[in-house]
Amino acid sequence: MDWENFIKCLRTGGYEGEADLESVQEYLDESGLDTGTVEIKGVEHDIEALWGERAKQRLDLTTAQMADELETLREEKQAMSSELELLGTKTADGDEQPFETGDVKVGADRLAFDVKGGYQQAGDFYVDVAKAGSEHYIPERLDSWTKALSTYGNETVGAEGGFAVPPEYRDEILYHVQGEESLLGRTDSYAISGSSITFPDDVTTPWQTSGGILAYWTGEAASISQSRPSLKQQNLRLRKLSCLVPCTDELLADSRAIQTYVTRKAGEKLSFKCDEAIFRGTGAGQPLGFMNGGSLVTVAKESGQAADTIQIENVAKMWARCYGPWRDSAAWYINQDCESSLFTMSVGNWPVYLPAGSVAGQPYATLFGRPIITTQHCETIGDLGDIVLANLGQYVTAVKSEGVTASSSVHLWFDQDATAFKFQMRVDGMPWMNSTISPRDGSSTLSAFVALAARA
Repeated sequence: MDWENFIKCLRTGGYEGEADLESVQEYLDESGLDTGTVEIKGVEHDIEALWGERAKQRLDLTTAQMADELETLREEKQAMSSELELLGTKTADGDEQPFETGDVKVGADRLAFDVKGGYQQAGDFYVDVAKAGSEHYIPERLDSWTKALSTYGNETVGAEGGFAVPPEYRDEILYHVQGEESLLGRTDSYAISGSSITFPDDVTTPWQTSGGILAYWTGEAASISQSRPSLKQQNLRLRKLSCLVPCTDELLADSRAIQTYVTRKAGEKLSFKCDEAIFRGTGAGQPLGFMNGGSLVTVAKESGQAADTIQIENVAKMWARCYGPWRDSAAWYINQDCESSLFTMSVGNWPVYLPAGSVAGQPYATLFGRPIITTQHCETIGDLGDIVLANLGQYVTAVKSEGVTASSSVHLWFDQDATAFKFQMRVDGMPWMNSTISPRDGSSTLSAFVALAARA
């Protein structure tokens, strides 16, 4: 029974008060019914469960109201800032001086919703964190931010345990990790709150004649042959990816420099390491890369082919081994050394390679109509993996929903006058298919991941 029906039952028993928690509690106390259960018309009701449900409803409503109020305040502040910038104020010399709006303060409850934590830029936050560790006091803005978080059930333990990075700056780093050129951003990605996720996986094909769900032509009044799903369990257990960035006291003195440095370096390192694992990870303590997965198809080189070349026959055969329905979302990944072999590729008089910008709105060069992405994750020309045709939508990743986390310490390199900023994310991944696809007719296997064999 929900709260509303519970109130109706109380009223049939003589209750005439309000439907709020306090009034009902007072009535139950006066009636001597303040136990774990209450019997009404022969039916027992779990009071604790009903109160918990009602309290959650009221909390959800309060949270929604606060969010609306915060949005209104932000709009008002933005409008006021614009007016102050236009009006300005007079200095002692009579010159116009715009008002500074960056120090406008609001209550701690609203600060908890501020994606910048009360800071104008990430560098200012990092400088305050360093001061908190080295000078043994917490600057006012950092103290207000941590107290605001504590109001909402979070704990802060100071510089030794780390301070929570405001959401906008966490997102700023995560943007680099999942940027346009990132392999992670192209995968079939799931954000999870736990440490692992399990998928039931059906790897059967529509044309299989045994195993899995099957269809049969059935005669009149004939019995139907039975079949059942053939499912396997695919499990992803999050792996921890960490980046430790030291910042000297001299660098911390310039907040703009530290903002650029920490954000760029952490983003670059996390991004490259995560993408490298998606491409060629071993699966031991890190994601399983598609180059090491069981679904990789390797196309042999041509007879007499030189090691430092890629021929039209190579890419044509790679294209033929990519499973047809997955081609429209596939892309070519190449080492930059390979580009010179692609420029003149054609089939008869028809070019199969088009440089970037040759078609309006096309930022990438294309090969057989699919984009070419140059990446350092591909090997040099002549080695296995120098050119790969891959549909990363057939590669599954799980990422911790909190994204990138951060903490700091002044003790790790105390003797070197440096503060350590630590950034971490948890991620795992593997190809959806753990084997190649056998066609209905023919001997050449198919896949979402096709590489050209080494030519050395």
